[in-house]
Amino acid sequence: MKLPPVFFDGFPTDPKTYVSSVSPKKSGKVYADLPHRYFSNVESMKNYVRQLKEMGTNVLLLLPHFFPSFSEYVVKDFEKPAPIFGSWDVFADFMKFVKDLGMDRMVDIPFNHADWQVEHIDRTWFKNYSQNGIEAGADDVDADGNRVRINWGAYILDNSNPALIKYWLEKVIFPHVEKFHVNSIRIDAAWGLDRKGLAQIVRETKTRFPDVWFLAENLGMDKLINLAESGISAGAERFFNNYFWHTKGRGVPSDYHRFFKRSHGLPSCTIFSNHDVLMPAMKALARIRKSDFGRLSDKALYREIIEREGIDGPEKLLPEQRDGILRLMKLDFCIAAFLSTDVMFGAGCERMLIERVDVLRSNPDNFGKGIDTDFPEFIRKILKIKTSDEIFCKDGVIIPLSNWSSDFSGIKGLIKRIDSRFLLIAANTDLSNCAEVKIPERFHSPSPCACLGEDGTKIVPSGKLPDKVSIKPGQILVIYQI
Repeated sequence: MKLPPVFFDGFPTDPKTYVSSVSPKKSGKVYADLPHRYFSNVESMKNYVRQLKEMGTNVLLLLPHFFPSFSEYVVKDFEKPAPIFGSWDVFADFMKFVKDLGMDRMVDIPFNHADWQVEHIDRTWFKNYSQNGIEAGADDVDADGNRVRINWGAYILDNSNPALIKYWLEKVIFPHVEKFHVNSIRIDAAWGLDRKGLAQIVRETKTRFPDVWFLAENLGMDKLINLAESGISAGAERFFNNYFWHTKGRGVPSDYHRFFKRSHGLPSCTIFSNHDVLMPAMKALARIRKSDFGRLSDKALYREIIEREGIDGPEKLLPEQRDGILRLMKLDFCIAAFLSTDVMFGAGCERMLIERVDVLRSNPDNFGKGIDTDFPEFIRKILKIKTSDEIFCKDGVIIPLSNWSSDFSGIKGLIKRIDSRFLLIAANTDLSNCAEVKIPERFHSPSPCACLGEDGTKIVPSGKLPDKVSIKPGQILVIYQI
């Protein structure tokens, strides 16, 4: 499969190289979601973090690093580190290494639940403890669409309990900041926590350590949007907008806009990939083989590709399939990176891993199934472009373009407005046919526009943009007002 350059190349003006003009403090956070289960020792994890830094990552989000029970999200002991670290001294050395690279160090704390036999936590700190507790979980659907209850093997903690709040602060958070070089915290399952208790945790932490910042995990969008506000109301400075969690069409951008208004413009993070979602390579494979997979749910798709077909790594794909997957991943990453202030990608996605992260079973062998491609270099390039203009690294009003359905091939994109400026992103996800996009009237204003090219920014003089543009298979058009 021979595809044209990634960026639209239809404007024959002289390119200017990408130059960073946005200060580091305003250019946004780039998170790498890192499961330590992927590594056999700390040194191999350090080597990988160096690669993340080279790609442009400035925040390392380490999945729960406490001594686990069933999984990292079911903690057995919050005062003991995971086996890969062995001791807090080793953990502190690792975080110091990340700090010396110039990256923020974010830990993921499951405040909401723990193993029923967890060490150091009083049984009375669990909800409904006198009736054997409440098992944590959520209603869900299985691969066949049947409603099921998914239990996590943990029990719900009562974060309105003053003694538990004191424990979180004095035994968990404060030591991590004072001794272990941690400077940011992901609030796991913020949507399910007691709002007053969570607000107290955030407030007291920031009173003692003003430079520590919090990010709130929310769950889904649409009907759950009110629950997702709990982390914001508690004082978190940033949050996930979950834009790529769902691909159900125009409802997704409208949900993003609701978050934008309700948070009063707080920076949000678009999730290109993380430990909670399917790997981008699997999603892309489903789009390439849409006649086989159609609109299967994520669980059904995983079952078909991994369990029934046994495609658990890119080496089991045909070369033309790998080429197509790589191109679709590049288009999606470009959209995700330019959509909001922050962007997140899961470790291993840049290696075209097919199998999603399993917090119970993933291991170095799973990580080793990835392959080397030019996707890390593409990520580095996009993140460099992201710092060249605030239009790429600031949240704004989003207007969807065309169709965002998971099985659609053709124009997928958006228009973003920041103040009086507009950004147009239009990706042709059809890898076989050209697709036409209409250039909105607002881009024909007296102001000149810039168009991203393979070698730099191409300045398009006022009045020189056509009414319509034909985009080649697998290309992306990115135009913004100067």
